[in-house]
Amino acid sequence: MSANRRSVTLLHHGLLAFLSLVFSLPFLWMLSTSMKADDEIIHDPMVWFPEIPNRVRHSPYLDVEAHPPRWRRPSTFPESRDWDGFVRQLREETWTRAKTLFTDPSWPQARGPEEPAFFTKARKDIEDFLWMAVHNRVPEGDWAGPEAARLFVERITQEDVAKAWLRVYRGIEIGGFYFRNASARDIGRGEGSMGRKVPYTIRGSEQPVEIARADIGIVSPSEKLEQIMVRIKGDASYHRLSATLLYRGSGYRTEAPTLLSLGEYQDVFWTFNPQRKYEVEHLTLTPDPNLRNDLPDHMARMILYLLPTPYWRVVWERLTENCQEVFRWVPYATYTWVTVKITFWNILGQLLACSLVGFAFARLSFPGRDLLFVLMLATMMLPPQVTMVPQFVLFSKLGMYNTLFPLTIMSFTGAPFFIFLMRQFYMGIPQDLTDAAKIDGCGYFTIYWRILLPLVKPALAAIAIFQFQNTWNEFLQPLIYITDEDKTPMSVGLFIFRQTQAQGGQWAELMAAASMMTFPIIFLFFFTQRYFIQGVTLTGLKG
Repeated sequence: MSANRRSVTLLHHGLLAFLSLVFSLPFLWMLSTSMKADDEIIHDPMVWFPEIPNRVRHSPYLDVEAHPPRWRRPSTFPESRDWDGFVRQLREETWTRAKTLFTDPSWPQARGPEEPAFFTKARKDIEDFLWMAVHNRVPEGDWAGPEAARLFVERITQEDVAKAWLRVYRGIEIGGFYFRNASARDIGRGEGSMGRKVPYTIRGSEQPVEIARADIGIVSPSEKLEQIMVRIKGDASYHRLSATLLYRGSGYRTEAPTLLSLGEYQDVFWTFNPQRKYEVEHLTLTPDPNLRNDLPDHMARMILYLLPTPYWRVVWERLTENCQEVFRWVPYATYTWVTVKITFWNILGQLLACSLVGFAFARLSFPGRDLLFVLMLATMMLPPQVTMVPQFVLFSKLGMYNTLFPLTIMSFTGAPFFIFLMRQFYMGIPQDLTDAAKIDGCGYFTIYWRILLPLVKPALAAIAIFQFQNTWNEFLQPLIYITDEDKTPMSVGLFIFRQTQAQGGQWAELMAAASMMTFPIIFLFFFTQRYFIQGVTLTGLKG
């Protein structure tokens, strides 16, 4: 009998664990999507888990695709033909075409001596990329004919092969140095290594590696250098890029480096002023007296360094990159702080008002008490949309529009359901406690504060959890009353971010913002579920 009971218990726990996993799948999917790169979101087949970055010690290197695409059967491909066999034939012909275009003298970039061997190693990734790039160019009707493979291969261009190769063959390229004055006009330029990758090898964990150096002449001694732009193609290694500048007898060093997280060209800016809000993102150069400068005033020297990044930080930066992008695009920290303030005052107001009113309905005897209680419960049937316009007009006349006051003051009047919950708890406490306190000389407020309130903690916890969830997710009220960005809570901020960024395809950043908004509710319920369940259960047992 004991063994059977244990089996049933294990079955129940296993079923609960399975159901918990099933119901948490949407949140887990949102969480994983918030860590994905853009190409992983639109990938076919669907990518469930983000790719872990490479541990790069040497560059250039091959970035093998962790999520190969699916060679999906076209709808017009004959059912009688073997699709798997056709794919094998198509891969062979695609590879032959890719090798021919790669070795052609018109190849758009200079090839290093090691590239042909790397190109052969990357065969599968190149074939997959060419399939994704070219198969949509083949008309649907052509897949039904016997020349489908040839028609596909003929549409592969040298540009397609170059894009496929650059996708898997990572390396740093320096497009050029541009020294500019206060008017953003070039006063000096330096050549880079565009089309040629800069090799490096990381030998020590913290030893910087010099990857580029440029001596640049300034057009006129009267021109003052204010901004430096360097076109850089990163290698997606997440190593950090720093720089030193020798200019007019002084030496400067990058205050904080930037991450080489992308595998494409980008413009990196350096200025002598700290980053300010709404400015183009740039790095700051600060004076360094340890740098010796022997250059004449009409010359400037810039040296770029690669700072090795520990692998644990590489993984962290990769998985939190989208969250960091959210904070760059919108003042998400301000949204969070406003939401915390509104939530705090709403919880405080509900706990204070509902505990007092519930105590009055449960322990005080006055004419019309039961009628007032019924009328209060009847207000639960009144839709909030009915009172929305009158409240808005009232708060506008009082000069409270575009303030947080309308979002917090109504909680100090209590909520009918929470008042009912508190009354039921108070009614379940023996009347003898109240009578004994009266005999000892306690007033009603003392009875409420010192005797009854400590006994209804489960109900207070349930109210706090419910109110936290309601306020944290409230969208309509802040949208109506708030216009300033510095008073916007996260719910409206998320909507603003979606309106401004989702059209640009930044779905991963949108998922990251939504995940950050959801985390507090998940954590709150996880750590307070005992009080929540106890409060709801005891409410149903007492009356």
